[in-house]
Amino acid sequence: MRPAPSWPPMPSGGVPVAPPRRRAASQVALWWLMGVIGMLFALMLVAYVMRMSLGDWRALPPVNALWVTTGLLAAACIVMQSSASQARHGEWRRSRRDWGLAGALALAFVAGQLWVWRDLVAHRYGVSGNPANSFFFLLTGLHALHLIGGLVAWACLIPRRLTSATPATRARRLSLTAQYWHFLFVLWVVLFAAIVNLTPEIAQRLCGTGGLSP
Repeated sequence: MRPAPSWPPMPSGGVPVAPPRRRAASQVALWWLMGVIGMLFALMLVAYVMRMSLGDWRALPPVNALWVTTGLLAAACIVMQSSASQARHGEWRRSRRDWGLAGALALAFVAGQLWVWRDLVAHRYGVSGNPANSFFFLLTGLHALHLIGGLVAWACLIPRRLTSATPATRARRLSLTAQYWHFLFVLWVVLFAAIVNLTPEIAQRLCGTGGLSP
């Protein structure tokens, strides 16, 4: 049998071939960040389902405004991705325009969430009303907190503030920020689906508690 070739292969000149390029450290750091945040929300959703299975759960009324805020966040992610894509192609004027629009849509999402919280409190569905209220404010508030962090990153990476960086670096930073926003949108969709579709009956079947009361 022929022996397996060693790595890295040596060309005729005796100079080793460079190994494959590793992922950029910033990309790996972003994956770690999203993984940690994802695990946090996964644990919160497990607690949400377990608490819902108990008998004192009183579900909130339908909050139709959440459909509007979800659409705003989806639009923000689409426009932000467009900005990052245009930056990769050197279309900086369009990239700046879309980047600003994406931030405005994200701010509109936050404003919509604040309006939802205020409306619920006005109709006496405050945080301390019952466990359903508490978990709603906890989950949506925690997501909004991470989204505000994304807005800080958005503000720091407004294209006109990146003039000192190379075009490739500018495009990469915008792309990383857009990836984080896509993650926040997916996370919101999961939370929204849990808030809208999960019922105490489903939670009881998932937890195997039946009609158990606290």
